[in-house]
Amino acid sequence: MKKYKNIILASVGLVLLTISSCKNDRDFLEENQKALDESNSLLNPAQFSVMSASMYHYVQLFYCSADQTKDAWILGLGTDVFFDPRDATSKYNNWSIVNGTDNFSGDWWSWQYTLIKVANTLIAGAANPAVVWPSETAKNAAIAEARYFRGFAYRNLANAFGGVPIVDAPVTEAKVDYVRNTREEVYSFAKADLTYAAANLPLTTTQPGRVVRAAADHILAEVNISLKDYDGAIAAATRVIDGTDGNYALVKARFGARAAEADKNYYYDLFVMGNQNTQAGNNESIWNAQFAVTATGGPVLGGVPGTITRPLIERMMWCQYWGAAKLGYPGTPTDSSGRGVGFVRPTNYANYNIWKNSGADMRNNEVNIKRKYYFGADIKDANGVVIFKKKDLIPKSYLTTREDTMLFVYPNWAKFGTDKHINAVPDNGYVRNFYVIRLPETYFLRAEAYLNKGRSDLAANDLNIVRGRANATPVAAGDVNMDYILDERARELFGEEFRMLTLTRLGLVYDRTKRFGSPESAASVQQFNNLMPIPQTAIDRNVGATLAQNPGYN
Repeated sequence: MKKYKNIILASVGLVLLTISSCKNDRDFLEENQKALDESNSLLNPAQFSVMSASMYHYVQLFYCSADQTKDAWILGLGTDVFFDPRDATSKYNNWSIVNGTDNFSGDWWSWQYTLIKVANTLIAGAANPAVVWPSETAKNAAIAEARYFRGFAYRNLANAFGGVPIVDAPVTEAKVDYVRNTREEVYSFAKADLTYAAANLPLTTTQPGRVVRAAADHILAEVNISLKDYDGAIAAATRVIDGTDGNYALVKARFGARAAEADKNYYYDLFVMGNQNTQAGNNESIWNAQFAVTATGGPVLGGVPGTITRPLIERMMWCQYWGAAKLGYPGTPTDSSGRGVGFVRPTNYANYNIWKNSGADMRNNEVNIKRKYYFGADIKDANGVVIFKKKDLIPKSYLTTREDTMLFVYPNWAKFGTDKHINAVPDNGYVRNFYVIRLPETYFLRAEAYLNKGRSDLAANDLNIVRGRANATPVAAGDVNMDYILDERARELFGEEFRMLTLTRLGLVYDRTKRFGSPESAASVQQFNNLMPIPQTAIDRNVGATLAQNPGYN
């Protein structure tokens, strides 16, 4: 006890000595904590790299943030390409309920401004003379990566919402007086960032998923089209296509993990797990969101955290034929059938219209779009007589209810799933990287720029390069218009391109949905839906100035 008493007395004495050394009690209580910012938290290239990883994570969220239909929004939910077959009253089936409280487009807004916040911090931090860079090239590359993401984010915002506030530096104190810049100003700001990125990003990288020069030129080409700088767009796209930005080429031969399987083809190979990165030999790939998995099937570090740890693209996009008792299936998904739940269904436009007279187009063959379904068991009539045998082709005449064709049987695009899951487990066994940019889209952008210059002949040449890879019939120059380019984008990039952004950029959400959307979407879409609503939370918090809502939205 004497020992503990001495310790207590000594401690009390130390405290008293400390207090007496302070000028007053206020000095003793006052904290002197130095805030962390770009001036003292970004002091070496490794720290810049760690912070930049958060930007890649937000791109992952574009593809994996929720279950059911949300991840389909940016891919074109409720437009000409697909819809929610389960609920006719859901958002984007019913465009009349889309407003400033919509979390689909609202999260898109928030993610872009988070990218901008991180990018601004990195750009400002790179100017700190205390940072020791191995070379000026390394410094410029770090700045270029941040400016790429900032330009990419402003392109995403301008396409979706029109004019938005430009934030060009870190925000260090509360600010509630933002005003909207014009759409042209936003595109011009993005163009400056992407031009810098295209000049300073590396041509190649050993790190899968990291942005390179071609990614910047690709997005720059689209931004230039939006600014009506068609020559600039053609020049940027050409740098990607002609080899200036690296060794890119359309895949025209079998490659990758399942190349030895004779019943598949090279277009199918593009979507096999493990085949998306350039490091895996895919020279068609320009930029991917990374969701690669370990040998045991678990997402690697850097994947999306939380309860949803993998992309749910197969669950979202494939039909649920494994669950149809009427068709002889037991209601249990298998390795070969996958785990589709049919949250999103392609429109008739995507499944049928764009393939009329498609001939030998590889993208539409049974390997790449499954259209033939077979009974999973013998089917008997009320008297016990077998009317269909197991593995008989299911005839269309047997699909008599809405549920039959809206949920259980419709064309399954192979790019969204697999017949060989990791560890043969369909519930979580399809985890591939997602193409953000693939070379065919670069050709389509250049074709669009040529078309806008009145050179439909050169536009047709670019379209036919992509069509030729698929063994599709060449298109004649006289048949090329914006509708045709959008059709070709659907044939090649369905479920990959940011279809919603393509249509908002072109002001064609209303037109294309009215003509080709589901009956519910076509009936409810309005002209003002060519732009998305500004989030109401952003408007409400901006008490120092008016952040105007897009016309038409409540």
